[in-house]
Amino acid sequence: MSTPADPSEPRHEGSPSPSAPSRAAAPSVEPGREADLRAALAEHRRYVRVRAVASRVVLVVALLTLLALVGRHPWRGVTVLDPVAWDVDRNVARPTLVMAGISLIIGARGLRRGHRLAWAATVAVLGVSSVLHLAHRLSVLPTVLVLAAVVWLAAQRRAFPVLPSRRDVRRAGLVTLAGLVTVGGIVAGFAIATDDNPVRRLHLHRLSSGLTVGLGAVFVAVLLWSLTSPRRPVRLPHAAHLAERERARALVRAYGSGTLDYFALRDDKDWFFVGHSVVAHAVRGGVCLVSPDPIGPVEERAEVWAEFSDYAATYGWSVAVIGASADWLPVYEASGLRSVYLGSEAIVDGPSLDLADHQHKGLRNAANRVERAGYVTQVLAPREVDDETRAQILDIATQSRRGEAERGFSMTLSRLLDPADDDVMLSVTRSPEGRVDAFCQWVPCEDGWSLDVMRRRLDAGKLPNGLTETTVVRTVEEVVRRGGRRVGLNFAVMREVLQGEGGSPWEPVVRPVLQRLSEQTQMSSLAAFNEKFSPAWVPRYVVLDAAEFVATQAVVMAGAEGISELPVIGRFLAARSRT
Repeated sequence: MSTPADPSEPRHEGSPSPSAPSRAAAPSVEPGREADLRAALAEHRRYVRVRAVASRVVLVVALLTLLALVGRHPWRGVTVLDPVAWDVDRNVARPTLVMAGISLIIGARGLRRGHRLAWAATVAVLGVSSVLHLAHRLSVLPTVLVLAAVVWLAAQRRAFPVLPSRRDVRRAGLVTLAGLVTVGGIVAGFAIATDDNPVRRLHLHRLSSGLTVGLGAVFVAVLLWSLTSPRRPVRLPHAAHLAERERARALVRAYGSGTLDYFALRDDKDWFFVGHSVVAHAVRGGVCLVSPDPIGPVEERAEVWAEFSDYAATYGWSVAVIGASADWLPVYEASGLRSVYLGSEAIVDGPSLDLADHQHKGLRNAANRVERAGYVTQVLAPREVDDETRAQILDIATQSRRGEAERGFSMTLSRLLDPADDDVMLSVTRSPEGRVDAFCQWVPCEDGWSLDVMRRRLDAGKLPNGLTETTVVRTVEEVVRRGGRRVGLNFAVMREVLQGEGGSPWEPVVRPVLQRLSEQTQMSSLAAFNEKFSPAWVPRYVVLDAAEFVATQAVVMAGAEGISELPVIGRFLAARSRT
């Protein structure tokens, strides 16, 4: 798809058919086309570097301009309007430099986000300042260097694609009007006020000047901040959002192969379509969270990520990927992102899980103990769940859930027993009296199923140990009986580091900290639960934008995953509620 000419208009006008295409339908990418796509990723990465360099240089100039307020300095040629302002009128020099410094600081923020308005204003302000410096024959050499930088920045227009929306313009107009009315009222009030005492009149004049400058600086800062903030995403009406979810579902069914792919259909995600591919994402606080990896033909990977990166850039969003697979890392890194190991996902090979093996003695004993107590596990489709069972399942989910909704952005579906999800599967374990005491909801993946929600009853007194393990074991057996093989379980945070398998030079330093954290958050207990099933461990990564966005992205990911202890990994640390 092409990026909309006006970013305020609805996005993702992709071309795939609403019906699920066959895997053979996607055309292969010709070598020349592949080279063009790689070049597009490289171009995007270059634009990111341009924005970073420009924002940092302007930030330095802004700080030097503010430092000019304290007196003479050796960097006169690279500050804005200094010493020109002092030479023209010393009474207005200080407020002028304050305004210029604040404007440049916020302008640096806008440059980093790719705002066209910040780019134009920066080129204009620095260009005019440099010309004035040359006209006054002040610090010629550094001024020429700044002027050369301005010429370079002026040539980088395409690196700054973010345009203000109509809403941003209206808000800026209201802020400007409020500022003019407030400052004008103060000036008029002090002008009307009379006092025969010259000392008090002088004090009033100074107070008026100080308030005018202070309020002016505040309004300028608010105005520029609003104009250089990331754009808000376009929110579709509910019916249109559901229609896009079903469009995404068709692509997940056709091309979804990973154990996390079905979670692209969460209700709090939007979808960006390119060809036969879809990118599930959500925007929070100017951060575009992507999870899972884009879904579609392998041949479209470079194309979909290049177009999605351009789309995010037109809104000024930073991009982060949660739960990324190793296969996608080269594409992400080609666009300028960087990956950090997050943990490993446990994938059970169903036919290999033999309870008769000595290594599975614990599982065998747990299953025997639970079933001797009269418990039975059923595997059901949502349409096979009767009203009484449904009510019990929802009650258990409410008991064990922390908060109003299911936690987790990257590895939960956010809904239970939804009629639209007719391809999910439920494992329900009942007591001898027929009461539901544990259940799991599973979502489909290629050649198997992946764990969505695992819960057990909390209000029934003492339940037999191994109830959760038994539910999983019987599910794995059912998956194998149906011809499947893979069963995705939980996520073990930083497993390679805790196990000493990462090979990083930082491991000896980080491991003791993680081990202590593990004791408090049950990280190791959850990993031990997974180990009972002899899984293969598949590494997962978090992919981050530039360093200056990492703190914001960490906070946003923490909120998305619904946790307060650590970013991203919330539900995976609450082992006691899962085992």
